[in-house]
Amino acid sequence: MDKDILLNNYFEGILSEKEKQQFDELLANDSEFKTEFEFQKKAKVAVALSERQKLKNQLKEIENSRKLKNNNKTWLSIAASIVVVLSLGFIFFWNSSTTNDDLYADFYETFPNIEAPTTRGENNLNIKSEAFYAYDSKDYKKATELFSEIYKVEKTDYAIFYIGLSEMELNEHKKAINTFSLFEGDSNNNFYYYVKWYKALCYLKENDIENSKKLLNEVVKTVNPFQSKSKELLSKLD
Repeated sequence: MDKDILLNNYFEGILSEKEKQQFDELLANDSEFKTEFEFQKKAKVAVALSERQKLKNQLKEIENSRKLKNNNKTWLSIAASIVVVLSLGFIFFWNSSTTNDDLYADFYETFPNIEAPTTRGENNLNIKSEAFYAYDSKDYKKATELFSEIYKVEKTDYAIFYIGLSEMELNEHKKAINTFSLFEGDSNNNFYYYVKWYKALCYLKENDIENSKKLLNEVVKTVNPFQSKSKELLSKLD
């Protein structure tokens, strides 16, 4: 069975007994497969934690709003109205008035640091740790500078990726497109589809739908973390 499908089935929790045996054998004997597995595992954990925190924040906001209501009937009426809006209004959400900015805002999410989790104060803090600390702290200007220094010396893929991400956070999408264009990894590279997804979003933000769709169509061709999102976004652009 294809290795990408095995990985996808593992993370979906739908491996058959035969597939599980093949998966375990590859994990034990195929170093490239193990590296890809560990990378995707870190990415999924980081994204899951990010989503969990986002949900907690949303629930907290709702709870705070509820506490401000003195009349329970008023609160229940508002809650019911929200349900109606979500149920009926969603049908009309993606109408002709939807702009590329709207789509971008709906699909863009800050990508987490999955390379070098660190906190200031650690011993032997190096430039890589400093760069990711800046990124985690939302100091994207500094992060861009530090990752650029790393790239000058090491020409590493993660440096390109996080420079581009930092530029996107700074709303410098044209710069991010140029940065992502420096990436020359093949489809086996850990960052291959990550770069294409975020570059496609940059083109979307710049209203270059042709290039955005071209990249999204490349992403949907194989199993990867952004395959389903790319399919969904393409359906909105058609």
